[in-house]
Amino acid sequence: MTTSANPSNQSGSIGNGNQYRIRIFSTPDIIEIGKPVVFSLTPQIVGKEIGPVPLDNQHGYEIHLIIVSYDLSWFDHRHPGLADLGSYEQTYTFNKGGNYLLYADYKPIGSVDTVQIKTIAVTGLSEKAITYSEPKLTSPADGYEVNISPDTSGHFESGKMQMITASISKGNVPVDANSLGDYLGSKGHMVIIAVNDKKFIHAHPTVENGNLVFHTFFYSPGMYRAWLQFQNENIVHTADFTIRVDQGDESGMQGDHMSSGQH
Repeated sequence: MTTSANPSNQSGSIGNGNQYRIRIFSTPDIIEIGKPVVFSLTPQIVGKEIGPVPLDNQHGYEIHLIIVSYDLSWFDHRHPGLADLGSYEQTYTFNKGGNYLLYADYKPIGSVDTVQIKTIAVTGLSEKAITYSEPKLTSPADGYEVNISPDTSGHFESGKMQMITASISKGNVPVDANSLGDYLGSKGHMVIIAVNDKKFIHAHPTVENGNLVFHTFFYSPGMYRAWLQFQNENIVHTADFTIRVDQGDESGMQGDHMSSGQH
């Protein structure tokens, strides 16, 4: 199991005395629906912006780029490729207008996991924003059904490490998670984003009793959106959820439990 998040500072982190950021820009500057845009991502040391920053390979890639609509109703996960010395590129086409969030999850060699967030606008027809007030713990995924549940406490709560168990079935027949293909170095992964403050969690599971089990930490109560991705027969499937996190006992929190980087 691995968890990556950074509620206090998702634009940089200190692990080796340096602070990092990724410079993200698009070509063209104005992004329109239906037209390809190229995102360029360049990791930099703050105050020493000249020169490439080598990145660790985490779960098969140097950068994980999560693209979500600002209301968190829509999700995609890409892996920019190295385009030039120290820069990565991702070509993308948006089908709907509106505001989006880009999360670049990366780890400079010798430092810790870092998450860079950028808000972008896409011109063109957009849809009414969706609000989330009720949990959704069961989701279809291309003929599969995925259900998530909290640990023995029976509910999700802030301020403590806890388990999220994901059970997968197809045609009402349980699917043993051990039979899934490897995806990003494990049997799946989960991205969780807080509805209110857009804080980010990226977790990878263990397999227990045929289910996927994620150990994670909710820093604050509220509504969260979550996307679980797994692979079978070389096809990646995505299930989406809405999680309500209750106020827990946060007296035991010491420092930043989710500080960017336990990949």
